[in-house]
Amino acid sequence: MNVSIVVPAYNEAGNLHRLLTSLIEQNTERVRIVEIVVVASGCTDGTAEVARQFGRGRPGLHVHVQERREGKVAAINAYLRMRDPRADVTVVSSADLDVGRDVIEKMVAFLRDHPDVGMVGGRPIPNNDGSTLVGRMGKLVWELHHRVSLEVPKMGEIVAFRANLVEYVSELSVVDEASIEDIVRAKGFKLGYVPDAVVTNRGPERMAEYFDMRRHYARGHYWLRFAFGYEVATLDRGLVAKAVFDTAREQDRFGKVALAAAVGVEIAARALGFWDARIVGGKHRTWNARHSTKTLGAPATGAAPVHTNGASTRLSARPGPNEGPR
Repeated sequence: MNVSIVVPAYNEAGNLHRLLTSLIEQNTERVRIVEIVVVASGCTDGTAEVARQFGRGRPGLHVHVQERREGKVAAINAYLRMRDPRADVTVVSSADLDVGRDVIEKMVAFLRDHPDVGMVGGRPIPNNDGSTLVGRMGKLVWELHHRVSLEVPKMGEIVAFRANLVEYVSELSVVDEASIEDIVRAKGFKLGYVPDAVVTNRGPERMAEYFDMRRHYARGHYWLRFAFGYEVATLDRGLVAKAVFDTAREQDRFGKVALAAAVGVEIAARALGFWDARIVGGKHRTWNARHSTKTLGAPATGAAPVHTNGASTRLSARPGPNEGPR
């Protein structure tokens, strides 16, 4: 199956080289990655230049620049208007991930082997220091996400969907994966979860940023429910309560404290997110920069070329409207 990957990015110069390296080094056997498109949305830190430097000599890697920051969904829609028509599957990846070498193969294989499934998600795992309170809370929230997804799939951080199912995503949405879930389900397809398709990233390390992130997601999920009647799995209180109970039994004393803190923050964030969704709606579409999630010291420009071996993926060139390397 032919795969097209889009990476929406806002000020990710410190993370992008690592992500692109992990994407270009994917081990593929029955998958062909025909393009990787970086959409640099209103960036002020050299994100586009990092992508251009990385793309030199790789004609399948394109950079599209949005001069004004319009939100992640707008970045995805810009990509949807220009994506390679050969693509059978579209992958949307956050710009701050480290993607395991078999993730794309596993996600696309799930779609290939399950014709009734239209969209799948991988498993994000934060690499934060679990000895700090906020770091442990972030790890536990994604553990809860994992347990819920084993029951009812919930997408996050990296997703793959059949390209012909999604032509446009409402730009009032602030939760792109959840909105795409709704589109896919409305067209009669199921969702899938691939727990061994593991990606890692750095979650917030400051409580204020952590709370802001949880409130942002809550607002987006409630707005989606109010606007379209679609409810993501993590709004199911029964599923979440079961996941919390099962996770708590496995934690040490500090883990139980962190889990209790995460639950308390989540309750407050959801209460405010509910209010935001009713009052603010979809007006604030841009995503906030969380500085503690940014990786410093990554190659910014002039990075050494990445060499791939064996069954690693190769990009197929095509002409197109994207700015950047050809």
